[in-house]
Amino acid sequence: MRWEAVAGVTMATVVVATVASVVPQCLSDSGNSRGVNTDLSGINDFSFDLYRQLSRNTPAENLFFSPYSIWTALTLTYFGTAGSTKTQLEAALRVTDKASTLRLWRALDVMYAQRASSQSQYTFNIANRAYFDDLLDLRPCISTILHKELQKIDFSDLYGSSATINEFVSTTTKGLIRNLVSPDDMVDAIMMLINAAYFKGTWRYQFKPSHTQPRQFFVSPGHSVDVPMMRIKTKLRLAHSEELAAQVLEVPYAGDAISMLLLLPDVEGEEGFRRVVSALTSGTLLRATQERAHTDTVELFLPKFKLEQMLEDDLKEGLKNLGIRDLFNGSSADLSQFSVNKELVVSKTIHKAFVEVNEEGTEAAASTAVVAVVRSGFNRAHSFVCNRPFLFLIHDNQTKNVLFMGAYKKPLTGSYRKTQTAYRRGSGKNK
Repeated sequence: MRWEAVAGVTMATVVVATVASVVPQCLSDSGNSRGVNTDLSGINDFSFDLYRQLSRNTPAENLFFSPYSIWTALTLTYFGTAGSTKTQLEAALRVTDKASTLRLWRALDVMYAQRASSQSQYTFNIANRAYFDDLLDLRPCISTILHKELQKIDFSDLYGSSATINEFVSTTTKGLIRNLVSPDDMVDAIMMLINAAYFKGTWRYQFKPSHTQPRQFFVSPGHSVDVPMMRIKTKLRLAHSEELAAQVLEVPYAGDAISMLLLLPDVEGEEGFRRVVSALTSGTLLRATQERAHTDTVELFLPKFKLEQMLEDDLKEGLKNLGIRDLFNGSSADLSQFSVNKELVVSKTIHKAFVEVNEEGTEAAASTAVVAVVRSGFNRAHSFVCNRPFLFLIHDNQTKNVLFMGAYKKPLTGSYRKTQTAYRRGSGKNK
């Protein structure tokens, strides 16, 4: 069968260090996954904590990012830290020591590479690069453990170095993120740690474009706008979580390895949404999807949408609020395990993300009609209507890892075909 519903996701994260000793004990980089702790609940708890920080200043806005990309880029940074900088990263990232973290990091890298090469039902590519200025004298340990990621370039060539980095990101994300960094970002930079990823999956159960209709979406209980709403009726895993005060629906992609989880608050309005967000942890999500979920015939109404996000200042502030403070402080940052001859401090973090959810690809046509709607509630046991703000997670079912996370709250008003929202976090300007 030819599946037609497609979700495409790309993201990239960069950590930039500028110029602002202890010889490390080098870590084992055998690539062997034996003895690796496969519990990724700590990564998910970092993800949910970061979402709470990012959403606190603009609670009414859409938000989309990849917490796993940010965790991976910061873990790459963690390998070069010492002192309180290292301790703060360990607490925020939920890691205990560099050796075990490196084994986990490598095991995930190997696993995703093997899955990418052995299946064709979905695409998930992830890649890391550690760019250092070619005049920076790196410690032998870092050169050893990051041999796969390390690349030296001339950071004084602002246009050439930014072009090199952007080419890597564009290649990994299939051209959907072309300009992660600019020449201005390279001024005074001496190190850039990059994570980039691309996901594309087709729904296991297809939406038919002819079923997409304009329906009301309630931005708030008293205010609605029309959106293109997809519809399908099929058997899906559904749960009601009292802990989360939400309905939880699993919508699998072909192959069943990855799913979209939809979290719809029981109570309409911002109060109900905040209650879900405040209760979201790796434990409450696991109990909802594993212990309480059951398969039932569900009629799902899901908006067709496209979101594009850039995080800079808000991401840096959010990380500081999670306790990662010394990393950005010129007088206390300790990245001494990277280099013997430079004092480094992280000057900025940049994260770009893109997601599109529709029936048949990146562009689709659909019929229009005027229909009457009923706002969803859990008492309609076989109806799951995403016609008010909801959370969505792209979830790796094998590792229980949240790869991407977003909140859909504020569709654009007006044209039926306008489904793209772009918001530059930190600057407050629409692109």
